[in-house]
Amino acid sequence: MPMYQVLMNAENFLVDLEGTLAKHGFCTSRFVEAASADRAELAAVEMLRNDQDLRAMIKNQPDDPPVINVTEVQELDVADEASLEQPGRVWYEMKPKRWWQFWR
Repeated sequence: MPMYQVLMNAENFLVDLEGTLAKHGFCTSRFVEAASADRAELAAVEMLRNDQDLRAMIKNQPDDPPVINVTEVQELDVADEASLEQPGRVWYEMKPKRWWQFWR
């Protein structure tokens, strides 16, 4: 079965990072083995949804859910699938301060 790399951009996550509760997003990718690119996309999103560490961090209210956007699905030419580790997350603030607000 083919191996895919699925790139995702997640947004609207209310999380406490470094002692500050704020809306954040993150970029990540997942390596999945699937029969097609569509199935790889579904499997990768499901991996994030089932990530218990991530779920424990989320403070969103039910009427303001986080969003996971798949930005790219790429089939890989991989000889050794065991060497593919799942990467972490790169967080960013959804509404960062402007340069002049850092002194407030």
